[in-house]
Amino acid sequence: MSNKRAIIYCWSESDRMPFEPSDGDIVICADSGINYARRVGVRPDIVLGDFDSSERPEGTDNPFDIIALPREKDDTDALYAARTALAEGCDKIYLAGGLGGRLDHTLGAISVLRFIEKEGAECVICDGKTRVSLVRSGTEKKFEYDENVEYISVFPSNGKSFGVKIKGLKYSLENFELTSDFPIGVSNEYVFGQDGFISSENGDLLIVEILK
Repeated sequence: MSNKRAIIYCWSESDRMPFEPSDGDIVICADSGINYARRVGVRPDIVLGDFDSSERPEGTDNPFDIIALPREKDDTDALYAARTALAEGCDKIYLAGGLGGRLDHTLGAISVLRFIEKEGAECVICDGKTRVSLVRSGTEKKFEYDENVEYISVFPSNGKSFGVKIKGLKYSLENFELTSDFPIGVSNEYVFGQDGFISSENGDLLIVEILK
């Protein structure tokens, strides 16, 4: 594992810093994500997109690379940014924003999360208000206690997940079949000072944390 990180800024109305940048991070802005990055004081390394929702940066003195994409394409700007981060060897790719606003854009961001995880890298989406992550099929993930999380919800990523276990949170499950038409995993909570553990024997899980 290289532990090389990329932070991809997408559209957002948030003014919260979702991820603290570290030395060596690659910061990519997908189209109007540049507006979000500017609001939270982050300078990108790459700005890309078809620029249908933001103005293309002009001039030759920009401190970042610009990749102009065609408007008619198969990849969304965020997915192209994800492919760019993967090509740079990043195994931790964080999507800043992409949540709220248009529902189709939110679902598109979750699709990018799934794509990144399928490619073997770790992905988290966050806008400082909501955080979305994935528990891969056949694995258990530790969720460290976070006093800033109000609710933590668990959903099957692909219709059904079998052998689901939730331990350490307020409400537990043991060897449960989680389906997309029964939202039993909504609005769980951390127990004060206690970590949670979520696992699935078969089927990925989407984890949604609502931040205070």
